[in-house]
Amino acid sequence: MSFPRTFLLALALVVGTFLPTMASAQPAAAQRFLEQRHASLVEVLGQDAGDARDARLDELIAGLLDYEELSRRALGDHWEAQSEENRARFVTLLTELVERSYKQNLRSTMRFEVDYSGAETRGRSVIVHTSARSRENRRAPAVSIDYKMRKVGDRWRVFDVITDGASLVRNYRSQFHRIIERDGFSGLIERMEARRR
Repeated sequence: MSFPRTFLLALALVVGTFLPTMASAQPAAAQRFLEQRHASLVEVLGQDAGDARDARLDELIAGLLDYEELSRRALGDHWEAQSEENRARFVTLLTELVERSYKQNLRSTMRFEVDYSGAETRGRSVIVHTSARSRENRRAPAVSIDYKMRKVGDRWRVFDVITDGASLVRNYRSQFHRIIERDGFSGLIERMEARRR
């Protein structure tokens, strides 16, 4: 079970149906959320290392992803077959693993310049289109990163990241399905717990 580096980079860079004006405002609001979150991360990363900075980074990271929706989609058909307890355990473990990997790769995001190229409504979700280009190697092609988002309460959250056409959710679903088919859901949990240590 691996956490793709391109996703971690994409993550670190970080639907109204009642009225037409409300629907058109949703994509812009989702894009604004990502832009503000990215600016905040860059600002905090520029501060001196310490407990205060680490606490602020934890807060920004925790407010970025919709871990429950990511977990539900990543498990696919296996989600419904699990008890509430198993689901909660899975969400907790996936959250810990993604956040830890994200923090380990956070510094690399400073080497990329992010361009926001618009957002669109897709069903009940919003997709924000971005690209990231290396500041150090300007001849390297830009990486296309699409963020699939939804409103959770009054806040925007990311539940999938598509990097150069590769979906984080689909990647996880494929990995998790193979493990569950071979070792059962308990085998998947054991693997995740082992990676957490």
